[in-house]
Amino acid sequence: MMNQEHSRSTRAITRLIPRETSGSDALALSPFGLTADDQGQSEFFYAGLEELSRHLKWLDDDYRTGQLARLETRARSIVMLADQLGLRRVGQVAADVVYCIDDPNDAALAATLSRLMRLMTQVLDHAAGPVSAF
Repeated sequence: MMNQEHSRSTRAITRLIPRETSGSDALALSPFGLTADDQGQSEFFYAGLEELSRHLKWLDDDYRTGQLARLETRARSIVMLADQLGLRRVGQVAADVVYCIDDPNDAALAATLSRLMRLMTQVLDHAAGPVSAF
């Protein structure tokens, strides 16, 4: 009987690793894909990258400290920045973060904010280019 109970309790535990599918948002911000005609816009791309990376850090800080008003303001800023940079999916998820704050649901906010941070990280990682480029 003891062996039977032991065999029932040793089920496999699956670890879920959330990933976002790569899409046009990740490609939109990459300065490595610029043509010679677009090189004048590279400063715009770099400024956008810097702003996006600052917002990513502040999102985490604001959430951890419970600063929901600042988190909402920051998410709205990300919506506008994403629109300027052509990052449609990032903007949509940032808007969803605002909705989650307006309609208090802690689980939905945590999940949606996590997704936004994954998307922003993916865009920044892609924009940095391959490690061999450094």
